[in-house]
Amino acid sequence: MANDRGEIGRVLGGRYRLVTHIGTGRFTNVYLAYDLSQSRRVAVKLLSEDVLPDGWIGEGAFVGRFLEAAEEAAAVSHPHVVAAHNWGDSDLGLYVVSDYMEGGSLLGMMDAGHMLSPSQVLMVGLDASRGLEHIHDQGIIHGDIRPSNILFSRRGRARLADLGTSWALTSSETGGALMARSVFSAIDAVRYASPEQAQGLTPDHKSDVYSLVLVLTEALSGRVPFESDDPEYTQMAKMSRQLDLAGQFSRLGRVLEQAGRPERDDRPSARELGHGLLAAAETLPRPAPLPLIKPGPEIPDTGESAAAAAPDRHSGEAAPKAKGRMPYRKNRSAPREGGSTSREGRSALRRLLAAVVALVVLGAAGFGAYALWDSQFGTDPQPVPDLAEVDEAHLSRILGESGWVLERLERRQDGTVAGQILGQAPLAGTGLERGETVTVWVSLGPELVVIPGNLAGLAVEDAAVSLAAVGLSVGDVNERFDETAIEGVVIEVDELFSEVEPGSSVDLVVSLGPAPRVVPDITTGSSLVVARERLEALGLGVLEWQVPDNVVAAGRVVRVEPLPGTEVAADSVITVVVSDGPEKVRVPFLATLGVGEASNVLEQAGLCLGEVDGPLDSEILASNPLADTVVDFGTCVSVITRPEEGAEQSPQEG
Repeated sequence: MANDRGEIGRVLGGRYRLVTHIGTGRFTNVYLAYDLSQSRRVAVKLLSEDVLPDGWIGEGAFVGRFLEAAEEAAAVSHPHVVAAHNWGDSDLGLYVVSDYMEGGSLLGMMDAGHMLSPSQVLMVGLDASRGLEHIHDQGIIHGDIRPSNILFSRRGRARLADLGTSWALTSSETGGALMARSVFSAIDAVRYASPEQAQGLTPDHKSDVYSLVLVLTEALSGRVPFESDDPEYTQMAKMSRQLDLAGQFSRLGRVLEQAGRPERDDRPSARELGHGLLAAAETLPRPAPLPLIKPGPEIPDTGESAAAAAPDRHSGEAAPKAKGRMPYRKNRSAPREGGSTSREGRSALRRLLAAVVALVVLGAAGFGAYALWDSQFGTDPQPVPDLAEVDEAHLSRILGESGWVLERLERRQDGTVAGQILGQAPLAGTGLERGETVTVWVSLGPELVVIPGNLAGLAVEDAAVSLAAVGLSVGDVNERFDETAIEGVVIEVDELFSEVEPGSSVDLVVSLGPAPRVVPDITTGSSLVVARERLEALGLGVLEWQVPDNVVAAGRVVRVEPLPGTEVAADSVITVVVSDGPEKVRVPFLATLGVGEASNVLEQAGLCLGEVDGPLDSEILASNPLADTVVDFGTCVSVITRPEEGAEQSPQEG
């Protein structure tokens, strides 16, 4: 898309001359441009008509969305967010003007073959997380964190770029049509997306955190986690897998792993991520300077200004910034922009003409002419104000209006609040020229408090005493079963980081003791050995109780108590009833009874009638086994009955 219509040299809004193409985004071309009004370099992001579907050139709703997003981005002022100064609509397309970041992008570093050290990545991540924290506090979601959108100042401080515009385009109802024409491939589109974005869910501030973690991990390792040639596989991997740095990069790696969890509720906020990175910094050496790109091409001084540079036939005068939603104008030869007014241009013209007249009139009185010129356009040192009472929201604006460069250093100090300015260099009243640096030390709040490391194993009441000793308190108490800790003692501290703000509450996890057990299904007749193994595997005690049983074989399980399927405490003892074999009974006295009567008596005693030796209708003379003999339950007893009279055989008949 770059310069295929001859954009180089054109002037947008009568003010921004495009110098050279420096990058390509999803839907835009990025140019280094020269601000003729302010005599400085700027970056111009141009949404070319080439990427717009047919019929969108005059589509007012789409133009309005883009310009509203640009206006929202321009309202954000933070040292780690690229400032947007102007925006508008021209015959070359919609555009946004922002600071030109001389240090290039993180993508440029990686494309040049540079992998960053853990210390360097930590500093980049800290800057980016602070930028995210600020925009999230404003209710803004970036939605497109990627290496090309992390830019660097000439001093190597990272800033987030492309705030709002890409997200406004891709999240609209017409976003699908734009995505289809994006220069990005399918895998490019999902490479840094969060798991919830892969599921088609609406991203939130935790989604920005996840994308930043992927970017930082790539800068560390040279590859994006979960990336493959199959976009669908990449999406599924993010939804189901935990980021695993395999113990690499020490504490920094652990911080990234925790912030890269698949479930967004398990991730830290941008502020919490920043705190984690600060804590990890204590374990890392001082970072080497970043491998910044070389400064861009020199821009020749052509003598142009916003007043003197007549717009070419493709651009018109800048329109005043409208309040609220910007209306769409069908006349594309009259660009609209926000952030500058024709009044400013006329004022600059009047000052220029006055200075020129003074030079002509004063002639040889050169010093007087010089003095007048210098009063209008000179760069005399201006006194640095006392910044002690300035809040962060106004700090960048104050220094920016004076043309000074802000170097923001942070530290913690007891007795201060976050954002409080602790000191400055040079001191108030010192004269500085435009372009010189003002260093301010900003408080991150009081020194962090280390959570006591001996809380595990204490009762909650005792843990509260230990926390109170360092100015902390007990927060939420979550309970869970634990196989080793007794009920009511602290298992662990449920905090992402080991250091917290003074006065914070600390969440604890408290043991409910071992989880309840369910008595396993041990059936009648099971082996005693097997029954014991199954119960002891669950940590249950076993009490063996032997009883006679007339059905179950000796040594086999008759039943368990409580019954299978019953939920019991983890330390319960289960009774296993084991058969001791059939019960013992005594043979009853059967003499004089008839066979029928004897059968009933034997059955009642748990025995049975065996063979009958003699007539069935005669009385019983004796039994075998004999009466009063102890036998097993169910034994059959034979009987001898009285022979019939005359039935005795002679020896010869025998």
